[in-house]
Amino acid sequence: MGDQGSTLAEFVKQTGPLRGQALHRLAVSCVAALAKLHARGTAGIRPGKESVALGARGQVLIGWQTAPAAGDLPEAEDVRAWADLVVFAATGSEDGDLRVLTPALRIAIQQCRLPDPAARPKSADVLRVLLSRSMAAAVASVDDLLSQAS
Repeated sequence: MGDQGSTLAEFVKQTGPLRGQALHRLAVSCVAALAKLHARGTAGIRPGKESVALGARGQVLIGWQTAPAAGDLPEAEDVRAWADLVVFAATGSEDGDLRVLTPALRIAIQQCRLPDPAARPKSADVLRVLLSRSMAAAVASVDDLLSQAS
């Protein structure tokens, strides 16, 4: 991996699942990247445990493959993949026990895993919830939200 550190899969295998602030930072960093890409018209990213690296500077997306989504909602498939990624980070399994998550993160995960893709939230909405900002943030652009999170 060079300067980018270990992939999430390698890290969890070697050191175990993430907890607390580390898990929250991973969730926010990854959904923020999705929100930014979605705002620019790129979808079908499907983030996964091999496409996220953990390094000294925090979490970064190191690569992804865009793929056609089943149906017409690639953003919905991306947020589903994000939810599976976060559950893996917290439990070591994509089907792990959601009770290890904070209530806000658990609710976001459950919404992103709804069977009907049209009912899943947009990545920017998930970001707003996880940042727990004021009403002003609820109407802010993704770039504004990301600049506030820095």
